[in-house]
Amino acid sequence: MRSDFYRKPTGSRTPPKSGGPRTSQPREDRSKGGTSWEKSADWYDRILGERGSELYQAVVIPQALALLQPQKGERILDLGCGQGVFSRALADKGAQITGVDAAPTLIAKARTYPSRTPIRYYDRDAAELSGLGEFDAASAILCLQNMEHLDTVIAATAAVLKPGGRMLWVLNHPAFRIPRQSSWGNEEERKIQYRRVDAYSSTLGIPITMHPGKADSESTVSFHRSLETLTSSGFKAGLSMAGLSEWYSHKESQPGPRARAENRARKEFPLFLALLWKK
Repeated sequence: MRSDFYRKPTGSRTPPKSGGPRTSQPREDRSKGGTSWEKSADWYDRILGERGSELYQAVVIPQALALLQPQKGERILDLGCGQGVFSRALADKGAQITGVDAAPTLIAKARTYPSRTPIRYYDRDAAELSGLGEFDAASAILCLQNMEHLDTVIAATAAVLKPGGRMLWVLNHPAFRIPRQSSWGNEEERKIQYRRVDAYSSTLGIPITMHPGKADSESTVSFHRSLETLTSSGFKAGLSMAGLSEWYSHKESQPGPRARAENRARKEFPLFLALLWKK
């Protein structure tokens, strides 16, 4: 849930991904940095807390629920659950939720927040799902771009889905929101705000500084993948695409000389891409 609600990290011309500290990094390597968000768990929980950001509440949660359509009594796996914001939204629909995240501190915090129905939370890697049982559906909300071994994670998730099971991916849009490779620009004569994209096809591991200006700031890695590269992980795992949706910012600019151009740009360039898969 790290989009449009806090300061950009150093070196990133677009806000980093939303959704929570997630990683497919092996457990024994978490403390060394890389993709782990354990180091920033306390700071991240202070930002999002129990309910998540305004953008998460206004855009991500309602549209993710509409696409996944959780049913009462279904068993749903929430990958990279962080402090459990989306897990609790699923539980509110009457589903039986299991949340996993590789950041132990965030799992501990998730257990402190109240839920309408009990949620099982596990401190484990997203590729290590054995022993959790079978699931009717799975969600990966704004976490996949922080997982290096995406093929392994998706294959592991597909293996625990029941036949006909669903899996929802929500990502920062890979065509328009690429850290260090995309940015906003303004053309004053035409009174437009445009989106500049400097790279798209290449698979990139982009370092993200968590606290800009802080000398000893921790960092993580955001992995950019093209649509072809992203979807190949689903197809290789034996999944079929059942839905695709692009989600836009709900915000409006305050009146001013650039407000019209900014508001138009928000409706032209989606923040998020959602993909629904079926086994």
